[in-house]
Amino acid sequence: MNPSGNVTFLFTDIEGSTKLAQDYPDTLQSALEKHNKIMRNAVESNNGYVFEIVGDAFCCAFEKAEDAVKAAVDAQLGLSNENWGEAVIKTRIGIHSGTAEWNGKIYMGYITLARSARVMSCGYGEQVIISGSTYELCKDKFYAIKEKNISFRDLGERRMKDVIQPIRLYQIISPGLREEFPPLKTLDARPNNLPVQLTSFIGREEVMQNLKKLIGETRLLTIIGSGGGGKTRLAMQIGADLIDDFANGVFIAELAPIIDPSLII
Repeated sequence: MNPSGNVTFLFTDIEGSTKLAQDYPDTLQSALEKHNKIMRNAVESNNGYVFEIVGDAFCCAFEKAEDAVKAAVDAQLGLSNENWGEAVIKTRIGIHSGTAEWNGKIYMGYITLARSARVMSCGYGEQVIISGSTYELCKDKFYAIKEKNISFRDLGERRMKDVIQPIRLYQIISPGLREEFPPLKTLDARPNNLPVQLTSFIGREEVMQNLKKLIGETRLLTIIGSGGGGKTRLAMQIGADLIDDFANGVFIAELAPIIDPSLII
């Protein structure tokens, strides 16, 4: 039975899967079958539950945080030792613990699930990132995972998209796993002055998709609507979501206080 209450979630994603599909259309399906078998075995052999597979991404739940950590290590070791041929699969894994309830079909707990996805998305293929909440559940239980010689590298507090407060992140270190990676894909990895949001952004998915598409087609996009309708919040959310697309970052420039029009430029 899927765990409920305080649950540790393990989310995965294959790095560059779209490019792999274009470069190796004839062999990728076979590689994905290998990937899925390795992931499922690692999760289920460590008391985890695969509750959803979205494309090539696994969504898994664990009652114990240390089991999720062991599953992540087993999965990465299995993936790194696999003979992929041309279509080499590299998977990033994120682990986060929080409150969620299984209703028999899906997990209810938007904030926990969203943060789990954010933790995963800030890493790279072959990397395992865990949140501070998961680390706190594991740090006194090293004896349970000592046989794998697992340790945790403190990556500091990081600002993530649509997460109100910074979250401390850790990288799992274990023999056989790659250790060195580029800077995490978090908001503080790019120059920006985006303020910390006091609320999580929920809804308006279709509007956001349309606006992101339009931004790629124009140099100036104007959002028009009644006062208090959330235009500024929407714009800042889009800026945060697209920050990785701009090497020089994303900045908000407040024009409302300016009285002299010549100062706007």
